[in-house]
Amino acid sequence: MELKLIEEQQFVKEKEFEIAQYELCEFKGCDFSKLSFSEAKFEECTFIDCDLSLVNLTYTYLQDVHFKNCKMLGLHFDTCNPFLLKVSFDNCNLSSSSFYRLELKATSFVNCKLNDVDYTEALLEQANFGACDLLNAKFEQSKLTKADFSTAINFNINPDENQLKGAIFSKDNVAALLTKYQLEIK
Repeated sequence: MELKLIEEQQFVKEKEFEIAQYELCEFKGCDFSKLSFSEAKFEECTFIDCDLSLVNLTYTYLQDVHFKNCKMLGLHFDTCNPFLLKVSFDNCNLSSSSFYRLELKATSFVNCKLNDVDYTEALLEQANFGACDLLNAKFEQSKLTKADFSTAINFNINPDENQLKGAIFSKDNVAALLTKYQLEIK
């Protein structure tokens, strides 16, 4: 199916969505909650101050898409088209979302609320979790090589179940790696 091409457009406070191929577009203040983006394509697009909670992302193509100040609760990024998947998040709430088994090398999650997010078996090499709240985030068999957790809080990562070589932690938060051992650190 050939999608309609929409280039270099700005969408402000939209509440409806057309399945199309969007290139170099900006979405600002839009409420797309509970809508379907299934099979839509986004290339070099930006979402600012949008509500994308519970959006259906099945086979959605996200190439170089940036989300800023967005509410994105309960999204299943693991259903997106994985081909050339590249996203970044700045000051977003992604709680209860899933990145299960996705390749997210060098993905930037900055100042995000990532409560109850599933990163099981995700490839997160060189990912940046700067100033993120990872309360109850699930890391199992995740590849976190050179990932930066130095300013992240509330994470619980088992070093025996995840690849952490070269990952960055601060002196203040490194104790979170020892939670499973039930140690008292003073």
